[in-house]
Amino acid sequence: MGFDSRAAPAPAQTEVETSDGRRVPIRLVVNPRARHVSVRIDPTRREAIATAPSQRQLKRAVRFAAERALWIVSELARLPSGVSLSPGAFAPLRGASHELVYEHGRTSPRVEEGATPRLVVPAPDPALFEGRLLRYLKDQARADLSLAVARHAATLRVQPARIQVKELRSRWGSCSADGVLSFAWRIVLAPPFVLDYLAAHEVAHLREMNHSRRFWAHVRACTPGFELARDWLHTHGCALHAVGLARQ
Repeated sequence: MGFDSRAAPAPAQTEVETSDGRRVPIRLVVNPRARHVSVRIDPTRREAIATAPSQRQLKRAVRFAAERALWIVSELARLPSGVSLSPGAFAPLRGASHELVYEHGRTSPRVEEGATPRLVVPAPDPALFEGRLLRYLKDQARADLSLAVARHAATLRVQPARIQVKELRSRWGSCSADGVLSFAWRIVLAPPFVLDYLAAHEVAHLREMNHSRRFWAHVRACTPGFELARDWLHTHGCALHAVGLARQ
């Protein structure tokens, strides 16, 4: 979440070695806006990323990653197992687990309530199931986010240029300098109060392109008690990122 950063294209990929001899792939990124070298785990790509402020500091970033090789292995191992978007699997939608059901046909996907909610996805062929399901989830995310953004924009008296819902790999949302709000489609998998917080967070960036006290005051004006949603996303975000990563 936050405002856009323009990172340079990833120049390379390398490996570091743990003390017990395991090789760990590392993706290298140059980001001129970075203040220092760093290493993070991308839960969607399931890889470690070493970032350097400049090309000449890449070697430092690699050394930094090598010093943390065992931590990288541990963090990758802790990531939740991937959830397949295929018939018979279970996936969350607005915070509730749904059984994914294939139905032969061409009508729109639908939710069938019950003790175990079902998300029924008609398609002419089972091979089209995942694609149609993804379109449905992105459409649902766009609809929910559009309502939440409009409400919070009215509260803060701002107007976003437009809203985008897409595959975001390392963050849940962003606000560009020209007022474009981008969101990760997987946020629709979370409980509605979490999606509402994310919308408020990015709308608040239309007033403050930072995370200052004034920024958080704007978030609070939209969603009092936002800390609960922020903590939920911090705790469960990796599990949401795992949805759609497994294949049958």
